[in-house]
Amino acid sequence: MSTLLLNTLTGKTSAGSIVVTGEGGSTTTNLQQGLNKVWIDIPEGQASINDSFNVASLTDTGTGDGAVNYTSSFSNTTYCVLTGSEDKASSSPVRTHDVTEGQKTTAKYDFETFFVNSSSDRTNDDCRSYSGIHGDLA
Repeated sequence: MSTLLLNTLTGKTSAGSIVVTGEGGSTTTNLQQGLNKVWIDIPEGQASINDSFNVASLTDTGTGDGAVNYTSSFSNTTYCVLTGSEDKASSSPVRTHDVTEGQKTTAKYDFETFFVNSSSDRTNDDCRSYSGIHGDLA
């Protein structure tokens, strides 16, 4: 068994591109494209950040509304935001964390957390939410 110790990986033909052979041995993937560029764990109430990567700050803009501000910006706004939320073990509603339409920039995305049930939908602060983002950094 060998151990490889290093601080930097650089592609041979392109400094920012490293190709990795897939599990089956016949296909490859680009390492940088597969990395999560931003992730955040937002507690209920949105007043702080439980843990994060490449997040400069969290902005609370109202009940169930906020923004995740990145440390390093993306090169465009076509990146992918994956989200989820916890419902505090409640038996009645569904809660969701979603990107506010038209409010995604290269430096941040705005979000809403919703309480959804059969009779009403409303923004709500009482769920813990998560997001991870894939895309090209600037």
